[in-house]
Amino acid sequence: MGDEDPTEKFSLELETKQLGELQESRDELLSRVSHLKRDLQEWRFKLDNQVKSYRSELGDLRKTLNSEVTQLRDEFADLRQTLKQQLEATAEMAAEEKEDDDDDA
Repeated sequence: MGDEDPTEKFSLELETKQLGELQESRDELLSRVSHLKRDLQEWRFKLDNQVKSYRSELGDLRKTLNSEVTQLRDEFADLRQTLKQQLEATAEMAAEEKEDDDDDA
């Protein structure tokens, strides 16, 4: 074994060193990928929660809007009825005044 060629020994040491560096680089990349996956999962979880929250808010807003629209429709119906009654009363008063004027003439 004492006959080992120094070039072969150096070459073997160099390959071993390069393999070690490659393994280290691979481990580092795997770690980064693992962190990125975890970050992505956290981001998705937060996004899902935001979407749920916004949907809930939109549902509440829709209910409130529908309630207010219904209330406005009811108020307009009441107003329409009141105006109709006032117009009828005004028409009756005008008709009575005309009869009175016709009777006076």
